[in-house]
Amino acid sequence: MGYMFGNLPGIKLCQHRAVAWHLFGMGNEVDIHSAFFHGNTLLDRGHRTDVLSLFPATFATAEMVPKATGKWLLTCQVNDHLQAGMQAFYEVKSCGSEAVSAMGGVERNYYLAANKVLWSYGPLGRDLINNVSLTEAGSASEVFFGTDGGRIGGEYLKVIYEEYTDDTFTTLKPTPESLHLGILGPVLRAEEGDTLRVTFMNKADRNFSIQPHGLHYDKHFQGTSYEDGVDKPGSHVAPGQNFTYTWQVIEGPSPSDSACIPYLYYSATDPIRDTSSGLVGPLLVCKKGTLGENGTQKGVDKEFFLLFSVMDEKLSWYIDENIEKFGSNETNVEDEDFKESNLMHAVNGRMYGNLQGLQMCAGDKVVWYTFGLGTEADIHGVYFEGNTFKKQSTTRDTLNLFPHTTATAIMQPNTPGVHEVSCRVTDHFSAGMRQQYRVDLCPRHKLELTYKGGPTKIVQYFISADEIVWDFSPNRDWEMEIHHGTLEDSPGNMFVERGGNKIGSRYKKVVYREYTDESFTVEKKRQPEQQHLGIMGPIIKAEVGEQIVITFKNNASRPYSISAHGVKASSAHIPVKPGNILELTWDVPNSSGPGVSDPNCISYAYYSNVDFIKDLYSGLLGPLVICRPGTLQRGEGPDRQRDDVEKEFALLFMVHDENQSWYLDENIKTYLGADPDTLTRDEDFQESNKMHVE
Repeated sequence: MGYMFGNLPGIKLCQHRAVAWHLFGMGNEVDIHSAFFHGNTLLDRGHRTDVLSLFPATFATAEMVPKATGKWLLTCQVNDHLQAGMQAFYEVKSCGSEAVSAMGGVERNYYLAANKVLWSYGPLGRDLINNVSLTEAGSASEVFFGTDGGRIGGEYLKVIYEEYTDDTFTTLKPTPESLHLGILGPVLRAEEGDTLRVTFMNKADRNFSIQPHGLHYDKHFQGTSYEDGVDKPGSHVAPGQNFTYTWQVIEGPSPSDSACIPYLYYSATDPIRDTSSGLVGPLLVCKKGTLGENGTQKGVDKEFFLLFSVMDEKLSWYIDENIEKFGSNETNVEDEDFKESNLMHAVNGRMYGNLQGLQMCAGDKVVWYTFGLGTEADIHGVYFEGNTFKKQSTTRDTLNLFPHTTATAIMQPNTPGVHEVSCRVTDHFSAGMRQQYRVDLCPRHKLELTYKGGPTKIVQYFISADEIVWDFSPNRDWEMEIHHGTLEDSPGNMFVERGGNKIGSRYKKVVYREYTDESFTVEKKRQPEQQHLGIMGPIIKAEVGEQIVITFKNNASRPYSISAHGVKASSAHIPVKPGNILELTWDVPNSSGPGVSDPNCISYAYYSNVDFIKDLYSGLLGPLVICRPGTLQRGEGPDRQRDDVEKEFALLFMVHDENQSWYLDENIKTYLGADPDTLTRDEDFQESNKMHVE
């Protein structure tokens, strides 16, 4: 649009009259946008929201029938973009309309305070995923929890929302099932037609507020401060003062939504520094008749609320106080290691398995409400290991989040045990955005059998991990043609030209390959329609009700495994030593198959997880396709094809970071003839090893 800091002209709407918003995303990797329409909600492909997410080269159209008059902000809630001026106004006028939404709900009262606390990102003192101390020398967690060199460590002064029993703010309200909330404020719940009255007491030491997503309110009760000619006392509640917000739930979940939809509430006096200091909580808006007398959802056994955020403590109001309290005379705020140590990759303010309370019974109806917050680094691919879930009537075991967006996952766990819920963005995974949830066998539920009478079919695959030399760019003719010049002028030269300190396009890798039988002597030749798979392993296919049997041989020089999303797997976490063979079974229950809104087949991935990050960047990844019964009609065994489509393609979009491959040192020796210990690994060298492929 070409305007910044509220200078966009001409966005004028009429109250109660339909408006279409067409949004466009363009740019590069920082152009991840969360467009927040303050004051009103929209329908995005039939789903209620007030935030639209945009990537480069993505386009969105949403419908709004504005209910609240006034001048409202339209902002990108990605922290860097908000601070840099990605803000505009839209104005809603009455235009003579007198339509009034019938409320007819109940009034729900909450008493919240902002309290200053000492917060620990790792209160148990250990990385419970890897069973080591958080300050173990050389560990990934030591970067964030160590205190030498002037680093702060894992404890910080923060400010959080806490709930009280009444407006005297003397007694904290005991809230069952709240252990897992961590740093989050209490869950605010309401149904369509209700009024929320939230009395806020600021017990902290600077101005704060409460600003909700998804609700309607008069300007007087808005928690965001900006110049629109209207006084907003709720946008800056002073220390020691209180303010009562009145918010209406005019628009609840749409017919296409689940019974309740999640939003965030947060302090917006300074939305970046306030949330970085800890002031954020979950808000649940439900259809009429959904909530029971105790305020929880009817027909739901467990609800969990998870905030995935890289919490940048450098942006907290209390960074100076934290340095004074926990730093030393070695503390240097400009030091890159110090800056990195303050980026706390957390789920509900906990890291490395330190979030407690994620417990449920097999067979429970469990609803996970997930939230994103932060900056452009806060792109999260959340993986629920061990169980699938339903999201908008599709079957998944992963979901994605961006700042100020939410996602709902409805799960009926059927795999007992301790499983991981984590962000699979590799940097975030390594930096501690990993937690565990536990599924117990409980008397009140009879665990559903995976198969009644055994699997309908057993499909056998013979797969090995083979070390090969892979050429990312075997032919540069197309590259030269598209850039109309010499290869030296091509942007691709940085990555595929060999010479100097650049390895070039050829690297030793390890890949999954299919063999004809358990002797692993004859590799199965890829047919013309399979050539596009490239570096990936074979497409493993099965229908719901079947069992996949994988005979896995490790032909490589270090331990690897084969582990799949979406299915019930045996032996998935067992590392297979070089030269050894392991048989695994992957069961395909109904919960693994396509949902009502899915196509006939859905895709998952399989990969090695001995060291998820290094194994992945070394090349071990393949596609897994699960279909409805009766879909794979052409061919036999592992060669079966779908009869409802003519062709299938599996495409992987990924920046292969060869700097994190197990074989980097070997590639340096082979292609540069250099000593890996003495080679200067500068920024150009590292950039040249990031292969942008599909």
